[in-house]
Amino acid sequence: MKSYVGTFLTFCVLVPFISSAQKFNTKTVVPKSLNQFNFGMSLDDFTKKNKSASSTEGRSEFRIEYLDKNAGDNIKQVTYYFDAENEKPLYEMIIQFKDVAALDAHCSKKLGAANDGKQWKWTTKEGYTFKAWRFGSTLVLALGLPSTEWEKEWDN
Repeated sequence: MKSYVGTFLTFCVLVPFISSAQKFNTKTVVPKSLNQFNFGMSLDDFTKKNKSASSTEGRSEFRIEYLDKNAGDNIKQVTYYFDAENEKPLYEMIIQFKDVAALDAHCSKKLGAANDGKQWKWTTKEGYTFKAWRFGSTLVLALGLPSTEWEKEWDN
């Protein structure tokens, strides 16, 4: 009887955790003013939707960078990273808030308490690792898509 109770309790604890990980949607942590930009969207789709962002000189062999200084009321600027290959998917947003108080408010409302040391980590329903971390008044949101800089480091 004890083994059945233990199995039942383990099941009750793990099922909600597993199902919430599988249901994680990156839009739930992105500021409302940026919700039209989906992680994984192509660079072409992004440039059609975002007329205020401009390409930066920061292009490297593996990524393309865009900067938007009109991204929202509490946001100073956003840097977007796109993979330089294939469909050129959006895989990272570096969001600089106007101040630490605005970042704190966003993190409290959208991210909650850190769940991976001092950062946040989830698995998307597609099985990719999604991480968030902060420094100063900046929040970084990144998705470990195939062929991006984070894919191998995060062991998707």
